[in-house]
Amino acid sequence: MTKASRILLMLACSVVIALLGFLFVRNLIDFPVYYAAGRSLLNGRADLYSPDFALGRVMDYRYPPFFLVALAPLWVLPYSVAAYIWYVLSVLEIAGCVLIISRTFPALRLSKMLWLVVALAVSQHFVMALHYGNAHLLATFFLFASLYCFLRKKDVAAAALMALAITIKLTPVLLLPYFAVKRRWKLLAAVGVFLIAINVAPSLYFGFRGNTELLRSWYHHVVASQEFHEDNGPINLSLKGQLRRYLSTVDYSQRVDFDAQYPAINFASLPRDKVDVAWAVIAAGLFAGVLLLVWRESRISTPGVHRDDSEPAMQSGLLSQELAVMICLMLLAGPLTSKIYFIGLLWPVACLASLAVDRNAREGRFAMRTLLVVAFINSVLPLLPGRSVQRLLLVLGFDFFVNCLLVTALVYALVSRHRALRAQSGEPQTQALS
Repeated sequence: MTKASRILLMLACSVVIALLGFLFVRNLIDFPVYYAAGRSLLNGRADLYSPDFALGRVMDYRYPPFFLVALAPLWVLPYSVAAYIWYVLSVLEIAGCVLIISRTFPALRLSKMLWLVVALAVSQHFVMALHYGNAHLLATFFLFASLYCFLRKKDVAAAALMALAITIKLTPVLLLPYFAVKRRWKLLAAVGVFLIAINVAPSLYFGFRGNTELLRSWYHHVVASQEFHEDNGPINLSLKGQLRRYLSTVDYSQRVDFDAQYPAINFASLPRDKVDVAWAVIAAGLFAGVLLLVWRESRISTPGVHRDDSEPAMQSGLLSQELAVMICLMLLAGPLTSKIYFIGLLWPVACLASLAVDRNAREGRFAMRTLLVVAFINSVLPLLPGRSVQRLLLVLGFDFFVNCLLVTALVYALVSRHRALRAQSGEPQTQALS
């Protein structure tokens, strides 16, 4: 393709994206909540977590004060202008995520077909994120940028971006134990410092005491008491939500927004508290198992080279693979994972695609088969007609099982890669821990 053709293609894509924005902003779901909360803030209210601060008890404001104050310039604008700017920013965040992925997994540049498979595997989640206008897209961009800086050993930048991601969406905090296993103490300390600084910054607006009270209210409203939101918000596609739907009775008729036409799929009727205990035990076991695997492999020398002085490309490849596992695990074992959260699967899917470039390796062939299954599920099932069919697919948790498939394939590939590296160095396959 010539340079002129590329420019014309980019211009055409830009025009299409700009025109699509007028369709998306007409039916945003979550951004109107942010805008209503921002207008309440500009009108002098400071009770951020009152039911009527945004759009009601279900569509309430659920972010720390920093998010609302940092985006204050948007709340001054008319809604249509602010919504379109939010859409443009969301498109740029998607482009940023794709750029980070292309640089993290350079092997993908060798195959346009693999990029197509990656797009089929994750595009439905990004389209949904644009439709919702949810801030999770911004948090995912910060998370990817943080991990990219981590791979480049830019700990301060990685910590600042990670702190922003955690502030917007608390879920990325589940990745911090991985950095502890890797002994990146400087990064962890910097994350703590940035988290404090970011969340204390709104004191300039609310006052220190007022901001502290708001943070306490946010904790009780969002973290400690989230049962109402779990029961009335989007279907929870984490392990916790999956266990509840399969092992206990879920009364959808109690949803206050009358969105109750979900079929019951449970084959047991255990008390919810026992199901939640089972989730906590299994989730803790999964995290402990993966972190133990990462720690063990970190202690065993790699093929012919030591980890401290090995080639940067080799180190970056192993770390990016481990991070892919951790992202899947974060979505799998976290307390709450809605469907749009699976935009984070772009990193794990791209990781598998980079492995699939080598069709001669066993893990490459396995990665390709896994990708094709994921691409088929995520591109065909959303097209099945009928709201009742889509609701059934949602409560059955196909996204949950896709995530399970991805984490299984990634763990298998990670273990296989470490074994192959040790075999190349002539070391025994089993080696005592030092």
